[in-house]
Amino acid sequence: LGVRFPMALALNKSDLPSASQYIEDVQKALPVDGAHVGVPLCARKEMSFVRNFVEMEAKKASMESCMPPTGVLQCLHSAMSLREPILVFPVSDMTTYAPLPGLADYAINDASLPSAAMISCLKASGGASPSLWDANKKLYNAEHKAQDPMLRDVLVMKPGSTVEDVFFALKRMGALGGEFVRAEGAGDIGDKGKLIPKTDIVGRNNRILKIMTNKRREWQTKI
Repeated sequence: LGVRFPMALALNKSDLPSASQYIEDVQKALPVDGAHVGVPLCARKEMSFVRNFVEMEAKKASMESCMPPTGVLQCLHSAMSLREPILVFPVSDMTTYAPLPGLADYAINDASLPSAAMISCLKASGGASPSLWDANKKLYNAEHKAQDPMLRDVLVMKPGSTVEDVFFALKRMGALGGEFVRAEGAGDIGDKGKLIPKTDIVGRNNRILKIMTNKRREWQTKI
């Protein structure tokens, strides 16, 4: 079970005076019962920092002198590194890497998109805004881009997923219809797309996917 579902332990309340010995004991005992890593953190302290950061951002004040606590982030990174998810980039064209028009609504309206406050935190930590984020209007807006960005969309798939699993995921989202016909895949930008069977396991060598079906959605009839 620990191999199939490896765990990272969030050792919370690490700021308490009595915590250091317990944290050391837990970390020395690992791995145990499926847990492979333990990361000390103080969730309350980190949430307070995030709230203060958002408030300061709203007031256009600076927090450059403040060093953010990173225990939660380190714990998430540790958990992800134990069994990394598979990232798949669905496209409608293997040359331009244009996105599927059927995913356009997800790119600007989906509830999972980062909020303005989250984007501020992302940028402050060295990250970048999502490709369709309009910093001036503080909203997602497809019209402020001259053209669709390459590899705009990404699906997070569990390890062991096949090309057919990606097809079913896109079908559930309404981006594709009909039955699977064929798929082309590539590992990186610039690689020539190759035909791949639906039973292929998706990974770094075929993470850019164009899937064709025998039933066109409304957006497909316009291409």
